[in-house]
Amino acid sequence: MGDEQSGSWEAFLDSYIAFRNASLDLNQRWRSFMSDRDGAAARLKTALRGAGVNRGAALYALSNMTADELSQYFSELVYLASYEHGSIQTPREMIRSLPRKWVLANIEHEAEPLLARGEYDTWRRLLELYYQLDPALTRRLASRAAAHTDSDVREAGEDFLEKLD
Repeated sequence: MGDEQSGSWEAFLDSYIAFRNASLDLNQRWRSFMSDRDGAAARLKTALRGAGVNRGAALYALSNMTADELSQYFSELVYLASYEHGSIQTPREMIRSLPRKWVLANIEHEAEPLLARGEYDTWRRLLELYYQLDPALTRRLASRAAAHTDSDVREAGEDFLEKLD
């Protein structure tokens, strides 16, 4: 049993060293990529609207940014937080990490084009996000949803109005 534990430790240690080296390489490549701020921003915005590993890498890149840097990707973060078939938790956490007052002043403007598509899932995802941000914001959107022509959107609005009461 001692040899098995030793083997497990060695395998773990090898993986840790590979991870550490890869992390150092990743950080170096990140700094190099970000040295062209405008080009990097354009590439990240495209990747955030894309899928798969590109989106995952872009979200990882954003996780290393300050709030000021992150705010330039707000539109993409709101989009991802409203997207049914994606990782919505990370973008929501990033949105919540931004200054609350700034988010509340800007989110409706960013969400409106998404809501205009009229898709039920988008309305519900945005209601969930709004619920995490502010009750008054949530109530405004839930009231709009409750008066919507689509019965599924109406149901979502009614659900959130009940949650608020």
